[in-house]
Amino acid sequence: MTSTIPKSTAFIDAAAEQAYRPIVKAYLGAAALYYAIMTFVHFWTINGSNLVTMATASITACGVSIFAWRALSRPLELVKRELLVGLVNLLVLANVMAAMHIEHAQENLLYFIMMVMGFAFVSVSMRQAFLSIVVVLGCLFLELVQHYPEQLVVYSFITVGAAFSTATLSYSLRRSIRAGAMARNEAEIKLEEAQNLGQKMRHLSLSDSLTGLPNRRAFFEAFNQYKKGTGSDNGSWLALLDLDGFKAVNDMYGHIMGDELLKAVAKRLQGYCGEEAHVSRTGGDEFSILLLRDGSSEDIELWLQKLLDVIGEIYEIDERLIPVSGSIGCNRIVDDTMETQTIRNADFALLHAKKHGKNRVVVFHDEHAKEAAERFQVEQALRAADFDTEINLVFQPQFDLGKNKIVRAETLARWESPVLGKIGPDQFIKIAEESGLIARITLTVVGKALRVLKSWEDPIPLSINLSSHDLISDQVIDQIVRLVSESGLNPSLIEFEVTETAMMVDLEKASTNLLQLSDIGHPVALDDFGTGYCNFNYLRSLPISKLKVDRSFMENVGDPMTEKILHSLAGIAKTLDVHCLLEGVENELELIIAKRVGPQSVQGYLFGEPMNATELYLHVEAQNIMENKGDRMSQVVGG
Repeated sequence: MTSTIPKSTAFIDAAAEQAYRPIVKAYLGAAALYYAIMTFVHFWTINGSNLVTMATASITACGVSIFAWRALSRPLELVKRELLVGLVNLLVLANVMAAMHIEHAQENLLYFIMMVMGFAFVSVSMRQAFLSIVVVLGCLFLELVQHYPEQLVVYSFITVGAAFSTATLSYSLRRSIRAGAMARNEAEIKLEEAQNLGQKMRHLSLSDSLTGLPNRRAFFEAFNQYKKGTGSDNGSWLALLDLDGFKAVNDMYGHIMGDELLKAVAKRLQGYCGEEAHVSRTGGDEFSILLLRDGSSEDIELWLQKLLDVIGEIYEIDERLIPVSGSIGCNRIVDDTMETQTIRNADFALLHAKKHGKNRVVVFHDEHAKEAAERFQVEQALRAADFDTEINLVFQPQFDLGKNKIVRAETLARWESPVLGKIGPDQFIKIAEESGLIARITLTVVGKALRVLKSWEDPIPLSINLSSHDLISDQVIDQIVRLVSESGLNPSLIEFEVTETAMMVDLEKASTNLLQLSDIGHPVALDDFGTGYCNFNYLRSLPISKLKVDRSFMENVGDPMTEKILHSLAGIAKTLDVHCLLEGVENELELIIAKRVGPQSVQGYLFGEPMNATELYLHVEAQNIMENKGDRMSQVVGG
């Protein structure tokens, strides 16, 4: 509940004026009393026309002061208050000027100093004080020029100094009074807030503190209403929205920018859904939408896809353009279906949307539950797996175009479960990462790769992939360092490949661990280059010795832009003075393009499909034999 007490500047000013009013009224009362007394004094000390002049001036000043004093007993506009007090000030000045006209005594000049000091304090506003002081100084200047020119400098300095110092004190006093009024106002606001605390706390308990949307608790209350109330008779739907790439925004721009993005997303959600749907933030970058609409799944999907189009428009936050999209899983709310099952089904659909390209709407179907069950089976098998016996290694050669030979091979894991059989790496690696099991696989791969290297008479350098979990785990990195050290092999034989996405999970920790690996001699390659964030600041700061251009750039070699893009990416590597490898070279045409764009090496089926250790070693041995024959032929021809 918001406070009903005004908080505007006008209210504060009015409170300050009310607090300052007694000072002004005291001045007006004192002026009235003073000039009433002076009227009688004039009758005793002055006669003739001078008496008429001075008596008239003092009586007028007394009467106007009384009138102004009474008028200020009730609220008046600022301008009217300034006019009343300003008129009294002018009458005070008129009395002094009349006295100076009757008798030009130098000591009467002190009245001008007293007036500038008094007017600075008792004027309604600083504006009025300034004008009053200027008028007094003007009259003083005229008197000095006409009658006391030799005192011009002295009295000018004294009077101006008195005016300045008194005005400063007056300004400070007014500020203090205004601050007191503000403090009083704040105290009243807090009192009212305390009186309404119970209602406000309930409101807060149902609201998300960042976005202002209903929170998770409010969502479940609304969900039960949609399920049990009349809404379910007319058709209700549950949609779960999760932002794509939000974590990358947090990592790249900071959590403050991420919070601003969430608020902007919430505003668009409210704007699109309006009264048609109940929108809540259920955690992190996740939102829930309860939609009251009786329509087919196609109609609902179309409505939600338009919502994603709104969410996906570029955000401008703090003069930065932030792209973000969303994925939605949707399920119909049915009376006889348990609440947890309805939410789980929507979650299955959301997971399907995430895994199949993101930025899409998926309405729940039975196959989504089947897919989730299969994923659960794979995860359970991974948890029970003996990776030393179930993980096998295959190797894909990397071919150096300048040396015209294989110079390294990428190490790839293959898993054959005794329960499920062979599971593709695209499936089990992702599940292992999401379930926190990837570290066991990585350490198994490193250990097996080291044993393979030791078994070769002339070791072939290998590349091993590290996941985001591996990169930010000190324990995993320490174990890798220990395994390499115990093997006695040269660390340069093991290159570690990382992706930009993996580093973005915790860039600082990933950087520290990569530097540790580099310091002991391991080369570091940046995989999938060109598909991530391309933040050149961290490229310059990390110990990256190779950029692996993603294979997706070779998918459309007929497009004239393909070669230009590849040439640019190779140029970036050259600028950074690092090795450039182009993935996905599958045929002679792609090899020709690769040679034109300028990478030092390539990788793809043209130079060998993934093969076991023996096949790789024999393949490289055959290459070396052919190379040696070529060298001998060159020597014979040369001889």
